[in-house]
Amino acid sequence: MRYTVHWTSPSGPSKEPHDLGARAAERAMTFASMGASEVYVETSDGRVFWAPAQMAALVQYAQTADAE
Repeated sequence: MRYTVHWTSPSGPSKEPHDLGARAAERAMTFASMGASEVYVETSDGRVFWAPAQMAALVQYAQTADAE
């Protein structure tokens, strides 16, 4: 499955693709801790997980989705 990390920094909105949900969660947490706003991970099936509150749920979801 594909995961896209989205965030907004002072220079504007950005996004970064990842193949693993755990890696996407790590990157989302990094951007959130650096002060970026509107940080979330969107999956290729349309689910959205907001950082930092829903990163544990993303990792749990990815364990199943990435195993397929």
